[in-house]
Amino acid sequence: MNKNHNSKILWGILFILAAVYIIISRYIDFPQIDIFKLLITAFFILMFLEGLRQIDFFGILFPVACICILYDKFLGITAITPFPVLCAALFGSIGLTMVFGKKNRPYIWNNTKSRIIPGTTNEQCNGENIWCKNCFGSAIKYVNSDNFHGAELNNNFGSMAVYFDNAVIRENSAYLNIENNFGEIKIFIPKEWKIQNNLQHTFGTINEIGRFPENSNVTLYISGQTSFGEISIYFI
Repeated sequence: MNKNHNSKILWGILFILAAVYIIISRYIDFPQIDIFKLLITAFFILMFLEGLRQIDFFGILFPVACICILYDKFLGITAITPFPVLCAALFGSIGLTMVFGKKNRPYIWNNTKSRIIPGTTNEQCNGENIWCKNCFGSAIKYVNSDNFHGAELNNNFGSMAVYFDNAVIRENSAYLNIENNFGEIKIFIPKEWKIQNNLQHTFGTINEIGRFPENSNVTLYISGQTSFGEISIYFI
């Protein structure tokens, strides 16, 4: 049973308990409970625990900040809510991520490396293992490989488009790790490839546009996450 399925079960149980409470409270004198606030609190606690598991500082600090806002009067911290505590969570997350990085890299990158400087950049990437980084700019990457093993994409406060239509997977599987913070990454993948999508998101979105063949012998394993950003996967 995977993590996403466990999360759905937990949320299902919480909503069922909320429904039972609403009905039973009409007949039994329970203490007054704000069900909506309780569910929101549970949501942020789950995000916090997942942030700890992934060692994702955005997923750790922002749920804490949101819980502080929800219970600011009870905690006596109204002077720092809502904007000061949110700004503190933002800058703290960025700083900690820059200092310590993220710990969920499943692959060793030791071949082609390229760094994107601010401004719109078009670049050809060759090799078995690719590393692309973009900060505060816009970049378009074209991956050319006769024996593609894996790639790592890192995008912060910018936009990146990566095309894999000239990459060939010869060993039936390859790996792609993505880190996207406050930006957008678009991935263009051959429609003949099957993907295993293990991406996570914190205040962000993940989209798949198009479909892949279920019976394909080639699989691309995608991991990583987006924080306050968007990752879109296109099959071309």
